Amino acid sequence: MKKIKWNVYLGSHTLQIRIAEQKDMQAFFSYLSRQLAENGIDGSPVFQPMSRTESHLSEVMKSRFTHGIATEMGEQGWRKMLLAFIDGNIVGHIDIRAHAEKHTAHRALLGMGVDAAARGKGLGNVLIESIFNWTAAYTDIEYIDLWVLSNNQVACRLYERTGFTKCAEISDMFRIDGKPQDYSMMSKAVVAAKVLTSANTEEC
Repeated sequence: MKKIKWNVYLGSHTLQIRIAEQKDMQAFFSYLSRQLAENGIDGSPVFQPMSRTESHLSEVMKSRFTHGIATEMGEQGWRKMLLAFIDGNIVGHIDIRAHAEKHTAHRALLGMGVDAAARGKGLGNVLIESIFNWTAAYTDIEYIDLWVLSNNQVACRLYERTGFTKCAEISDMFRIDGKPQDYSMMSKAVVAAKVLTSANTEEC
């Protein structure tokens, strides 16, 4: 698999984005644990369909990432992930993985997150541009889809701003900690995004 990395100027910081490797997993799990701990806390929107007591990183979740990034595309359980680093620390991630249904090899499902300290600086846009550029260049995937909790308006606006179209919404899909949660599906055709501003791309 091509090991591509981008060096992007994000404000006063130089951001490095590259394909995740097994050596990154320990740091990634620490980063992801911090994010999950924020799920629905102190009145903030629920961004994962998990209750407060479930909002932690399980061994099953770890296995999905560890196994997924080591699996070739087209094989069961594959996942390809880009990590964003500032000063060697993970500040964001974005990944694509297979749909569970058969006959969907031309599509992928998207997941992403940004560390609390790096939010509001445009990193989400950069991550989405990066995964679309990589997918267009190195895979045969034609569409990237996602599911998002409808109350997570920050995420919904990001996806709409970057060209995703809302395809459907299921009302009251989840009852999380006693509250109904709607679930929206969005999709976008895979074409190379615009060239990243102030970006350097190199093959490792």
